[in-house]
Amino acid sequence: MNSISKNSAITFSSQILIFVSGLVASIILARTLGPTGKGIYALIILIPMVMLKLGSLGIEAANVYFTGSRKYGIEDIVSNSFLTSILLGLILIVLFFAVYHLNIFQKFLNSNQINPFYLWLVILTIPFSLLSLFLNNIFLGKEEIINYNKINILQSLLQLIAFIIFLLLLKQGIWGAVTSYILTTVGITLFIVVLIKKIAQITLSYNLKLLKDSIRYGLKCYFGNLAQFLNYRLDMFLVAAFLTPAAVGFYSIAVGIAEKLWMLPAAIAIVLFPRVSSLKKVEANSLTPKVARHTLFIIFIFSLILAILAHPLIKILFGSDFLPSVRPLLILLPGIVALGIWKVLTADLAGRGKPQFGTYASFISSGVNIPLDLLLIPKWGTSGAAFATSVAYIIATIVVIIAFVNISKSSWSEILLIKKQDFRDYRNLFLKVRKRILGSDI
Repeated sequence: MNSISKNSAITFSSQILIFVSGLVASIILARTLGPTGKGIYALIILIPMVMLKLGSLGIEAANVYFTGSRKYGIEDIVSNSFLTSILLGLILIVLFFAVYHLNIFQKFLNSNQINPFYLWLVILTIPFSLLSLFLNNIFLGKEEIINYNKINILQSLLQLIAFIIFLLLLKQGIWGAVTSYILTTVGITLFIVVLIKKIAQITLSYNLKLLKDSIRYGLKCYFGNLAQFLNYRLDMFLVAAFLTPAAVGFYSIAVGIAEKLWMLPAAIAIVLFPRVSSLKKVEANSLTPKVARHTLFIIFIFSLILAILAHPLIKILFGSDFLPSVRPLLILLPGIVALGIWKVLTADLAGRGKPQFGTYASFISSGVNIPLDLLLIPKWGTSGAAFATSVAYIIATIVVIIAFVNISKSSWSEILLIKKQDFRDYRNLFLKVRKRILGSDI
């Protein structure tokens, strides 16, 4: 538990830095582009993000699993990652070329004022994005949490610096935002390659057995991750289809703020996945429920604070033009809190070699989310999208809890309800931190 706490604390601290730089970057985007421009940029970036999820085949998760379990050598995993990212990237670009010429897609671009040239430039960075995704997960599998977080922090800082230069100083608008994205993506990929060369020799050989095993394991995660990603972002496309680019801008701010509550569960999940893969079942059965209830308790408290501060926070940071983001933000919060538990438990299940339960939950959730979106967005606008998403997140979490309880033989209360001993743990942790800061006995 101590190493989990330490690595989670390192990751959470890193995510706070990422949060701060990301928040400043988001403010710059909102203030310089306005609701419509912010919505257009969000859609330009969202399209290649969907393609990345479609084309990764879950290999990033397989890299964590096979690196952590030491079933294959690092050199083989690195080499396969290079060649696979290039191959999959080229396939995705060709597929996009075909989709691009469909009339329905052209109408989508025109109705949302998306410049095709900007979109194509972002699409061409997909091989770089795949490579950085695959390689960074190798550090995660090795539990090199510092390197993993160093990469994420640098990426966020590069993005912020680029926005300052191209949006604030050069005032390049959407073109500046797109340029910033491209430079950040390419730059961070090159940085990861430099780090990888310190732990493994890069060759262009291919381990076909590793490829088959990676795809076999990855597909267990892939469909669930894809379905969950669609839960995260499909509503953005539907808002764009039914409403306006400005509405997309409002909704993107609401989603962006609400999802910051996932910093803690995401940090814990990052550490828990490789750790559970190396633990005995009895140890994992004891560890994960405790981690889950702590996570739920903390993000519930933060969600209450965010609900109280939502209106003044958005007005001060993003301006009065973005106040329509407040209502969907509040509606999203119950689902955001619930999915924090989903993240912790699916990380445990993936570490046990059972990522398929996250997949089942995500598909059930999507089966609820999409019909609700189609029904409610035309009636309630962005609030309808937020309601559909929140309900879908809660359902996904319930499904995963049921699976985890059956596998670990834990009880629901162990996972969800904070205990007296947990408050003593908080007190002891506070005293340890205080003692370290003051440098004397308490």
